[in-house]
Amino acid sequence: MNSQCLYDKGEESWPAKLHIGCGGVYLRGYKNVDMMGVYADVNRELAIANETDVIDYYARLDGTPDNLPKRRQTVVDEISDIARLQYRNESVDKILGVQVFEHLSPARAIAALGNWRSILKRLGVLILSVPDMAQTVAMIKSDGDFAMRHMLGRDGDLLNSHKAWYTPETLTELLSYRGFSHIEQLTNFHFYPAIVVRALKV
Repeated sequence: MNSQCLYDKGEESWPAKLHIGCGGVYLRGYKNVDMMGVYADVNRELAIANETDVIDYYARLDGTPDNLPKRRQTVVDEISDIARLQYRNESVDKILGVQVFEHLSPARAIAALGNWRSILKRLGVLILSVPDMAQTVAMIKSDGDFAMRHMLGRDGDLLNSHKAWYTPETLTELLSYRGFSHIEQLTNFHFYPAIVVRALKV
């Protein structure tokens, strides 16, 4: 599915772009950061197999609720606690988190937004994609199995379980509370109910 909404004009010239909670998507042009995984410079073959770009984020992950894509091994440039990224203040141009923010507890989510805002440059971009819980609850009536997985995350996997649930209003409110502005809702490029937002540090 086309993910043009994740692209910012001229971002090719931005030196510091972070793809946090990257999982099985190795994003070209970004530093891919997760809590665990195989380093890309150690396993180039895996990095190439997982590689995609910001315009076609799910190039190798197409799926439907009835035919979910096979989970791939996480490949990273950096292993770090994504809620406490160790970068200098005002040193990062863009942070992109696709289907990762909901894995943080509410307290860690608030702390993470503070951390991300501090390391972003002035007019730095934050883009987050999270499940849309209001629409997911409505989906239970038609596809209960997938809707429950969408709400809860993966069973038996502590890092991949969902710890917070958002609507467009609550996500916007939280971003605003942590000092982000120019918050806009972007096109949902997922095949499931999701909220995609872009915000700036000003």
